[in-house]
Amino acid sequence: MNTISYVFGENLYLNITNRCAMACPYCIKNKWNNNFNGNNLKLEKEPSAKEVIDSIGDPKKYKEIIFCGYGDALIRIEEVKEISKWVKENDGKVRINTAGLANVYHGKNILPELKGLVDVISISLNGANPDEHNRINKPMLKEKSFDEIIKFVTEAKKYISEVVVTAVEFPDFDTSKVKEITDKLGVRFRPRSYLDDEK
Repeated sequence: MNTISYVFGENLYLNITNRCAMACPYCIKNKWNNNFNGNNLKLEKEPSAKEVIDSIGDPKKYKEIIFCGYGDALIRIEEVKEISKWVKENDGKVRINTAGLANVYHGKNILPELKGLVDVISISLNGANPDEHNRINKPMLKEKSFDEIIKFVTEAKKYISEVVVTAVEFPDFDTSKVKEITDKLGVRFRPRSYLDDEK
């Protein structure tokens, strides 16, 4: 059975795709067999925008409505726009968690399309330079990914009021170097705990 939306803390999370432009070997969807907090996030089929909206209920019940499953929601940009528009019209707050490679995936700048629809975008950057990023993440786009994510962060500032860059606190990975990058870019940095055993 598809888990389209699930509650965690004060937020509602939307699981609209298992596809991603990254192939991170540490991704917990592989380690945890697509489970998260008692929810099976493996999608038998991707839900329609209407199915996602129907699963939300009242957006005002939650601190944020977050696009975050075991894939990158921005791969489905049209559905993200339709769902976000509905959430905003019903007084909800929208956040998107992304790998930051949507512009490369779509072959165009999708960020202008999110203006007024997204309150916060959280972009993952696990590595302080192209070589380190490639070594840790093994991305599909190889070394090109790091520079594309930096471009995406810079561009996101033009259209989304709050841009956050996150980095996972891996053993032997200095997240302070990523924070130095975010300071230069003028965006907020948030470290994320390294998850290993399922909790």
